[in-house]
Formats: sequence, C-alpha cells, structure tokens
Amino acid sequence: MTPDFQTPEDFDERAQRHYEAGQYDDAIRVLRSAVASYPEAVELRVSLGYAELAREEYAWARRAFEQALGLEEDHEDALVGLGETLLRMGERARAFRAFDRVIELGFATEVDLTLAMGRALFREDLCERAEKMFRLAVEAGPESGEATADLGFVLHRLGRPSEARKWLARSLRLDSSNHEARALLGNLLFEAGDRRTALRHFERIPVEALWDSLTIWRIVELERAYGEERGGARIDACIDRLDGMLSAGTPEDRLLEELEARLGDAPHGVESPGQLDLFRPGAERLPASAEEGRRDWAGIVLAMCRSSADPERTLEQYMRDTARRIRDRIGIRIPDDDPEEFLKASARAGVLHIPD
Repeated sequence: MTPDFQTPEDFDERAQRHYEAGQYDDAIRVLRSAVASYPEAVELRVSLGYAELAREEYAWARRAFEQALGLEEDHEDALVGLGETLLRMGERARAFRAFDRVIELGFATEVDLTLAMGRALFREDLCERAEKMFRLAVEAGPESGEATADLGFVLHRLGRPSEARKWLARSLRLDSSNHEARALLGNLLFEAGDRRTALRHFERIPVEALWDSLTIWRIVELERAYGEERGGARIDACIDRLDGMLSAGTPEDRLLEELEARLGDAPHGVESPGQLDLFRPGAERLPASAEEGRRDWAGIVLAMCRSSADPERTLEQYMRDTARRIRDRIGIRIPDDDPEEFLKASARAGVLHIPD
C-alpha cells in the first residue's frame, strides 16, 4: 500500500494513537481529513465524536455522533457517545433515551458498553441509573473485576456500605491488584468496626500505591494496635509516605509555581494532614515531551497524569478518575471537564496545594 492510499481503518488507527497519547487536536485533524475522503464511514464519525468529546467540544461531538446515527440509525457506540455528550450538555432526558435505546437493541450483554454508560451516569451523580447499568455489566460479565468494583463504588456513594463491601470483596477475588477498591473496602471495614480485617486488606496495598492520608493514618493506627513485630517497618514507611505527600518539592508543585509566576492570580489551596495524594509525588523529573511540558492548565494536568500510577490514561480520563476519587473519599465534587477548573477546585477543596 502506498502512502497516498489509506483505508478508513488506517485513518482510524492513526487517530487512535493520537487519542491515546492525549493528542486530541491531532486526532481530530486526522479524522476530519478522513471523513472528507470517506463521508459514508460511520466508524470515522464515531471516533471523531469521541475525540471532540475529549476536547470538550460538545457541540461538535454531538454533531459527529448525530451524523453517524444518520448513516446508521442504531449504531451502539454512537448512541453511547451521544448519550454521554448530552449528559455533559445538561440534556438528561435525551441522554437517557439514547442509553435506553442501546439496551433495547440487545446490548445489555456487552460489558464495555454498559460500563461506559454507567460511568457516564456516575460522573454526573446519577447514581441510581448508574447502579442499574453496573448491575447489567455484572450480569453480562460476572468475572469482570471492573464491573464488580464499579458496582461497589456506586453503592458506597448511595450510602449502602454493607452492599458495597460485598461487591468490593468480590471484585478483589476477581482482580486482587485493584488497590483503589481494596483501599475503599478497608476503610468501610474500619468504619464498620472490623478493624483486623481492614488491616489485612490495608497490608496488601503497597505503600507507594496509597493515595490519601486518611487511609495511611488508619493503617498507622491499626499497625500500632494489631501489627505486633511486623508493624514497625510498615509504620515507618507510611510516615515517610505522608512526609512525601506533604512536601512542596514535587514536580507538580514546580509546575504550579511556574504557572503562578506567569499568571499572577493562580488560586491558593490549604495544605493539611487531610490532603489526598492525588498526584503521586516522587517522580524524579518532569516528562520531556513538548506536549507534556506546556505551561498552561492542560499541560500541568497532563504532566500530573504522566507522573501518576497509570500514566497511559488520557487527560480526560485522568481528571475523571481523580475527581471520582475525591468525591468517594471526601464528598466534594470536582469539575472533571476543564483543566483550569479542575486545578482550582482541587485547591479550594484542600486536596492540592498551590504554593504562595
């Protein structure tokens, strides 16, 4: 195949590589060129919609998904994308109809689709509807650790801790490496008074994978009470982790200092022992690429993502995951669709310190 001839699949693959790297502008550029060459290719329009959704260009994303549905009325991925876009735009009734149509078409058995719809609903605090989607996902994929964990998270948000504990425990039997689910289960057991079992779960989480100070303080308390000889080293590691979390010398702080010097009016947060370790300090240096080094709000958040435990996430995924973690742990909702508001709200909530 010569470079002058590319199939729709070739274009889609190129765009997907850009998308996964967080290079949404490049993905959109490739896809718009592809749509011009292949106007009847539904998948290209669907991919374009998701790239524009990631760029928070909701009107354009909606147009792309609607055009895809004009070509194929019941395209399931386009319906899911349109539903998520409509939720972001506040058109809940239409979003619900799009999601309901996916189920009517028989896609309740597709775990990825039900999870995508459930997570979109969960991000908007539509927890009862999210629960229904996650239960469909669990029914369709009973061996899916992701589905069972998500059901546990939403049940926790709904104030049903005993049910949440059940599903989180099941998710860990399916995927023992889900440290976020294990941390939440440990905290729920701690709050229920089953502290020895909570400690057994906490002990299985590597110290470097601990994300918030509340969990670390509880581990220290439990190790002192029940840890016996083995507790000393673990306590020391946890205290070191807390010291690292509260230090001001992380790559993220240096980025924020540069931003404050440049803008002059950056927001100020409160540093306290209750801060969450959202941005996983400890990386030795900042990423080197030009995209990750941009000195704007999106560039800062992207650099934080690249220094996190899961650096392959997109900017959008990172903000969503982090905002969900904040809501689950301290009950404060952080905007997850705008990097500037994401950082400012995190500072106001006290989970991110922006130096003076």
